[in-house]
Amino acid sequence: MSESPNMTREFVHYRQLERRLWLIRWRSAGEESVEEDPVLDEMDKAWMQLSDREQAILRAEGPRCWPMDPSAPPPQFADARWIAEPEAWPYEGFDSAAQTILSAGAS
Repeated sequence: MSESPNMTREFVHYRQLERRLWLIRWRSAGEESVEEDPVLDEMDKAWMQLSDREQAILRAEGPRCWPMDPSAPPPQFADARWIAEPEAWPYEGFDSAAQTILSAGAS
């Protein structure tokens, strides 16, 4: 099953909690953290607000809150495009970072 472009606010909130939990677990290198408990409690409450269809989508995916590779970024979800598409840095008067560096070296 794939995520619908018409995700409910509750579903988006649950996804945000998943990412928050993933980041907590990543920062603590998979060790238990007291930061997890409030997030897990909030996830339980958020789960109860999801429709049966949304719960089925999440069950079909399986767990996504455990960082398996410490160098991997957090899971990407349709509501989190900003993570997958980083903004380009503006280099005033230059086309790239390399051009800026080369210019600075010439002076």
